[in-house]
Amino acid sequence: MKLLKSKKVLFSLKLILFLVLIMPVCYANIGHMPLLAVSQTKDGYEGSPADLYLEIKPGTGRVFIETYPLTKLDTQISTRFAREIACKYVNADCDNYDFFYTIRAESSIIGGPSAGSAISALTIAMLDNLNINEDITITGTINSGGIVGPVGGLKEKIDAASEIKIKKVLIPAGTRFSKEKDNKTIDLIEYGNEKNIIVVEVSDIDDILYEFTGKKKETINEIPKITDEYAGIMRILAERLCNKSQKLKKEFENLKEQELNEELIKIEENAKNFTEKGETAFNKNTFYSAASFCFGANTKYRQIIFLMSDMKKKDVADKIKLTRDEIKDFDSELPFKYETITDLQTYAIVKERLIEAEYYLELSEELLGKGEINKSIGSLAYAVERFYSAKAWSEFFNNKGKKFDFNKEVLRRSCMTKIFEAEERYQYVMLFFPDVLTDTKKEIDLAYSDMENEDYDLCLFKASKAKAESDIILSTLGVEEEHIEGLLNKKLEIVEKNIVETSKKGLFPIIGYSYYEYAKSLKDNDKYSALLYAEYALELSNLDIYFDNNKKTLMPYIDKRFFSALMLGILIGLLLGLLLFRRKRENGIVIKLNR
Repeated sequence: MKLLKSKKVLFSLKLILFLVLIMPVCYANIGHMPLLAVSQTKDGYEGSPADLYLEIKPGTGRVFIETYPLTKLDTQISTRFAREIACKYVNADCDNYDFFYTIRAESSIIGGPSAGSAISALTIAMLDNLNINEDITITGTINSGGIVGPVGGLKEKIDAASEIKIKKVLIPAGTRFSKEKDNKTIDLIEYGNEKNIIVVEVSDIDDILYEFTGKKKETINEIPKITDEYAGIMRILAERLCNKSQKLKKEFENLKEQELNEELIKIEENAKNFTEKGETAFNKNTFYSAASFCFGANTKYRQIIFLMSDMKKKDVADKIKLTRDEIKDFDSELPFKYETITDLQTYAIVKERLIEAEYYLELSEELLGKGEINKSIGSLAYAVERFYSAKAWSEFFNNKGKKFDFNKEVLRRSCMTKIFEAEERYQYVMLFFPDVLTDTKKEIDLAYSDMENEDYDLCLFKASKAKAESDIILSTLGVEEEHIEGLLNKKLEIVEKNIVETSKKGLFPIIGYSYYEYAKSLKDNDKYSALLYAEYALELSNLDIYFDNNKKTLMPYIDKRFFSALMLGILIGLLLGLLLFRRKRENGIVIKLNR
């Protein structure tokens, strides 16, 4: 009888110990979020529900992505970027953990960057131990600064959400109105209402987390403020270019005794128009815009002066050689090392202008060889003024700011990351809108060439612009003309917020702010160009994400359910200990009594 009782106790102890050991397994650190995708069928694209899972384990910062069935586009690049955005958002060093993402769908779906915002949101929720509402889902790319970018197939994704009884779908800000194949415009919010789904536009991660968790991050609505240093240098840059406009204008007027033909009259009108815009912008203290307009005026005045000077073939050839020699001398004196984001951006924009000037010199030579002297002069004029603008931008070198370690390996990784993002975004756009991004493809190819030549700073700059060009296509295609202004205003709001947050870190984005300012100056007369420059501003306002190592170390991640199981295990362990102690004590008493 005693033996049977002992066996029962032993079995009970083993069972309790087994339960304690498997509890951490039962409550593994796995997060889930419903996902929306599109599948390609013989009748076109249709919405497709999917599931996103994430498991975080101790590791070395690796990112794994598994999709089943296989997606049409690789999602590895966008997944890595979305993880990085999430880690940056919570200011965490994720290098001590491995991230395992799994996407499950009933049918083959199109991959690519469209799940980026969902991946970032789920990662942040797990890192910060936030509970998310699984009646909500989101579709959208994730961009620098945690900005939600546009995707294709929104109507079809809302259809898919209806199938799985999702109550709310978050879509990228500015994509509410969608143009269908029959040219009919659909209001996606109203369309969602018809499907008993609440459709909400979101701009960034703050908006996403509020919708999923109900927790709103305190935000301060501020207008971007320029630093005194930026204002001073940009004012000098604008003054130089605009003063040159006046100087060239006088030189032209001194040659104006001869009668102008139709071509020269048109060039003069363009020059005057640019000059007036430059003066207006300068008086408004929008110095980058003033500099841009005055540069346009200078190219036109330079062209008309060359044409009226009766330049011969030899004169043009001599001017090409002289300008090329000046560019080489100036290029050789550029700093090879820099420590701030401002110097990195300055170097990239100066080099870009020098390369562009060289390109137009080569074009001028080519046209001259064909005997097309007037066209050759036009390219030469542009090259001369582009070189001058490069020299003006060099004033931004040696600015104060937060220092980074821009060694070759760091720059190489940043270049590769950005170029792969641009490539993936380009491929995604081409899937829905083929044959619309020829120039963007050239820009990506040039970025690849820069990478091969170890010009990593230029690669980063070009790839950023190429990615922005892909995003703007997704933003505008299918949007009716009357909704473009609303889209532009929303985009500018996002850029403003982004620049303010970057500036607070002591990293004033000189190119990002300059493009933002220029987008605002184009807003009334050229909304599409304004949209493009706003997108450029967005991409070039967060370059620090590729270099910043100032992250907090994460505490060992413990899922809430795991923590509960652990506490239960400890409690059982204590009870077990008390039980063993009591049994030992009883046995001791029995032994004493037997004695």
